[in-house]
Amino acid sequence: MSIREVGKIFTQRWFIGLVGVAACSIFIWAVGPLIIVAGYEPLKTDFQRLVSILVLVFVWGIFNLTKQHKQKVKEDESIQTLLEVDSQSDKEAASEINVLQDRIEQAIKVVTKTHKGKRSLYELPWYVLIGPPGTGKTTVLKQSGLEFPLAESMGTDSVAGVGGTRHCDWWFANKAVLIDTAGRYTTQDSQEKVDSKAWHGFLGLLKRYRTQRPINGAIVTVSLASMMSQTRTERSLHARAIKARLQELKNQLGMQFPIYVLFTKMDLVAGFNEFFSDLSKEERDDLFGFMFPQDCEDEKGVISLFNKEFHHLLERLDARMLRILETEDDLDKRALIFEFPKQLRVLQANLDEFLTDIFAQNSFEEPTLIRGVFMVSSVQEGTPISRLMNEATSGLGLGKLGLSMNSRSSDSYFVKNLFDRVIFKEQLLGTVNRHYQKQSSWLHRGVYIGCAVALAGVTGVWFTSYQWNVNLINQTNKQTDHINAMIGADSLDFDSDIISAIETLDRIMMLPLGKQSDYEDETAIKKFGLYQGGKVSQAANNAYTSALNKHFAPMVLQSLVSEMEGNQEHRQYLYETLKTYLMLFNPNKYKQEEVLSWFGFYYERHYPGVLNEVLRERLMKHTRNLLDSNERGLSYDESSVAEAREVLTQMSLPERAYQRMKLQFAKSHVPSFRLTDVLGPKGLDQFERNSGKPLSQGISGFYTYNGFHSIFQIQINRTVKSLMEENWVYGDDLKAHEIDHASAIRGVQERYYQDYINEWKNLIEDIQLKQAPSLELASAQARVLSGVERPIESLLRAIQKEVGLTKVVLSENQKAASEVAGNVAKVKFSNTAGKLDLYLPEENAFNVALPGKEVEQHFTEILRLDEQDFDDIQQAMVNLRSYLSDLSSSGNNQKIAYKSILDGTVTQDVAASFERARELLPKPFNHWLGELSQESVKFAESGSKDHLNQLWQTQVVKPYRRSIAGRYPFVSNAAKEVRLKDFKRFFGYGGTMDSFFKEYLEPFVDTSSRRWKLEKEIGVRPETLAVFQQAKRIRQTFFESDNSLRVEFGMKPVYLDQHITRFVLELGEQDLVYKHGPARAKSLSWPAGQDQTRIVFTPPESKREIAHTYEGEWGIFRLLDQSLKARPESRKDNIVMIDLNGNKVQLELIPSSTVNPFWSNEMERFRCPQTL
Repeated sequence: MSIREVGKIFTQRWFIGLVGVAACSIFIWAVGPLIIVAGYEPLKTDFQRLVSILVLVFVWGIFNLTKQHKQKVKEDESIQTLLEVDSQSDKEAASEINVLQDRIEQAIKVVTKTHKGKRSLYELPWYVLIGPPGTGKTTVLKQSGLEFPLAESMGTDSVAGVGGTRHCDWWFANKAVLIDTAGRYTTQDSQEKVDSKAWHGFLGLLKRYRTQRPINGAIVTVSLASMMSQTRTERSLHARAIKARLQELKNQLGMQFPIYVLFTKMDLVAGFNEFFSDLSKEERDDLFGFMFPQDCEDEKGVISLFNKEFHHLLERLDARMLRILETEDDLDKRALIFEFPKQLRVLQANLDEFLTDIFAQNSFEEPTLIRGVFMVSSVQEGTPISRLMNEATSGLGLGKLGLSMNSRSSDSYFVKNLFDRVIFKEQLLGTVNRHYQKQSSWLHRGVYIGCAVALAGVTGVWFTSYQWNVNLINQTNKQTDHINAMIGADSLDFDSDIISAIETLDRIMMLPLGKQSDYEDETAIKKFGLYQGGKVSQAANNAYTSALNKHFAPMVLQSLVSEMEGNQEHRQYLYETLKTYLMLFNPNKYKQEEVLSWFGFYYERHYPGVLNEVLRERLMKHTRNLLDSNERGLSYDESSVAEAREVLTQMSLPERAYQRMKLQFAKSHVPSFRLTDVLGPKGLDQFERNSGKPLSQGISGFYTYNGFHSIFQIQINRTVKSLMEENWVYGDDLKAHEIDHASAIRGVQERYYQDYINEWKNLIEDIQLKQAPSLELASAQARVLSGVERPIESLLRAIQKEVGLTKVVLSENQKAASEVAGNVAKVKFSNTAGKLDLYLPEENAFNVALPGKEVEQHFTEILRLDEQDFDDIQQAMVNLRSYLSDLSSSGNNQKIAYKSILDGTVTQDVAASFERARELLPKPFNHWLGELSQESVKFAESGSKDHLNQLWQTQVVKPYRRSIAGRYPFVSNAAKEVRLKDFKRFFGYGGTMDSFFKEYLEPFVDTSSRRWKLEKEIGVRPETLAVFQQAKRIRQTFFESDNSLRVEFGMKPVYLDQHITRFVLELGEQDLVYKHGPARAKSLSWPAGQDQTRIVFTPPESKREIAHTYEGEWGIFRLLDQSLKARPESRKDNIVMIDLNGNKVQLELIPSSTVNPFWSNEMERFRCPQTL
């Protein structure tokens, strides 16, 4: 059974109902005793609950049987509806149904008589043959090679090549019953209403007489001749009719069945006889076709594999064709043989289209189970058809070409093995009738469930009692065997594998009815059997106690010994460990809660974390059970005790007293000092710790003002006195009075004060202000620091309170004294050492002259701050807030930042108040203000940069992009050029670049050096200054002091080709003419009057001039650039080489100054950056 089939069972209604009944039964049995109605308990006893469950099952069964009966009646009515006809309008259909009913009744009589019994109806498979008329269904059966021993009694004689089946013929073979239906039932194209009614009547008869499995499969026959000769529309109609009949078979019979498609009359394909004429009888009986798998992932289903499988058939034919052609001499036959595979290949598209129309899957119909496609030839008669020849002749306009008719032959091809070897072997592949299956299933289920419930009801109660005791003994034996095996495998070795050891010990503890067993001990069940719980419980408890004493107790003692040996430098912990060890052997000193507290600390220390939480709980449970036992099985280690006592005596009494107080009061009723309690919710967001610790992690309450006065001052005398009295831990020979009481008190105080100072010093140095990454956040931080919470002041005042140990408000003396006494009285210390039994001291703790000056002396700079100092600090915060608020205000921030740097307001307005506050504050608080001041300057610089960039974008970058960028002469090969007006407006004196620099940057730039540099940081890059310096050089080169654009230069001829009589350079209204005479320099200036530069070469005795014009105001520059590219050395000797179509002239360029604008690459290198 597949996973899908199993899944379907869980979704069936009967299964859901069964689960519901089972759930109700469980509810009745479990909750029934708790139900009380008006003081009456209807389900109190087991018998009452059992009867209720039986009634529930009976009602459920009756309901389902009634439901099945209704479905059976409905099914019979549907069958009768298929068989009933209107006697007046459908007389012909009624006549056909009567004939079909007579034939099926006659067939059933023959089958039951021959095979003895109604059951024989299902011993032979039944197959239905459907297909259009004339497709050779009957002929296929007659040539199938099957034996039909009842042919004569059923009147199914051989059928000639004409006519066909009128209604249905029943062919009784030795291995199957085949129903040959009339072809008109399939197409229903002659008398549609009569044929349709007769067909549905036939289906109803099948359901009535063969209810369980009406058919085992269907065989669809299709003529290959129709596939070759019919049009696309005709084939589609036939496919639609066959698909409709198959769907009606499936829906009316309520089952899924395998379908086999037979393409008959293969002999009518031209070349068939010639191609297969050499086959032996065995080869003719073989199969020609292929089978499909039952499932396919393609959305069309398995029919999508047709082309692939058909291609394999064609490959087989091609291989066979080569062998036949080698032996065939007749040219005509060779031609037919050669064309035969092609004939089938041409048919492939029609066949694929036809089968896809029938069997392609869709979302609205249940898919059919097509199993295979085969081609057969039952008899060879008729005229073959050649698709290739017909298409070729019709294309030439010659009409169809006739082929010779086949002489009738009764040899069958590819038929005889089809039924035996393929179809009949899959007779159980189809499903049974769904309605019948439901009825049978419910009948079987009803019987089984009824028997099971009856059996359970009779024997359940009595057997349950017996079974419970058997299970108790079996579970005990099973777990005992498992535990013995684990013990044998050293699973109780706590040193090597504590996990396995504790699991084994858990198993022993959890033995049925043992120390802590969850095994159910039901009093009611004991009455019905032999109760063995008492014996099992005693044995289980003895086994657990033995395991504790033998295996767990040594581990417990070893943990104490190992801690004493490994922690000799931690004297107070060593003392508590030794005391715990000694209490185990001294009943007079034994305190179980203290012992358990030590082990709890030990387990948490050695097995830390959440992952080991369960392990710690299990260890503590076994430890408690061991301590509760009267027989602990512990052995005293004298040497370890002596070694620990020797180490402890080396630690002074003040040190032992202080370590004990630290251990006892690390967690107490006095709350810890936390920054989260001092700073407001807004102030918390402005601070962090250098160490990365959270702000909520502060200083233990033991090192706070309240801890000093309500714990340390009160408990110091008690602790010292207690240690001096606990001589039994150190041994009987130890002298308790090794130091006087007063000296011990002073020693404890010195250690406490030093730790107090270190705790607060470390916390203060660990606090820092968060850095604000943006101006908006810095402004928000300043608002918080200067707001009503005053976090810096609040923090300083809180520290003053905690380190000013001698400060007491006299008006609140009585209140302070009562609070101290009340808090001490409520103390219940539950720390890792588990100290209990604490009482109020006899002396009064309140004293106006409080100690603690040693702590105050270390924090004098913090304690000296007064109200005026706090006001000055607050004023600095307010000034910073105002300045940053102005910087961050919408629309003004960048401009204000720029002006603040320009006129120095940052230093004047803010720095003064910050300097005063820094002088007042001690370290590290004064550093916070320095960082805030630096951040304000940084944000001012950033705002200034943004302001300048905005101006730069609007005043410089936009004009540059509009009139300069991408144009000549700034891009040497650009077609467009810069207009001289734009050039002057951008680079001239008072132009775009010059004005921007003088207005915004000149106050901050040192222009005296060769390379300009910033005197004050305003967010401008050095590369940007180089752009302004470059613009200045361009301005000085092209512009006069009056801002007029003028470049003067001279040109002197040096050389002219001999075949040229005259050369002319025209620059606007100016010209230079040379005719091989004496060379004279010509003074020229740019820009000229016209927007072009022209050169002209005149050959001798020629009226045609050789000329070229350089258009634009920058024409002379384009001419010189072209010359420079041809002759780079012109940059050094100023010789200009002009070559026009092989006509050459050399001119000497004479600049008017040392700065030659023509050879300068300043403009080509000039780029205006996007930002400053």
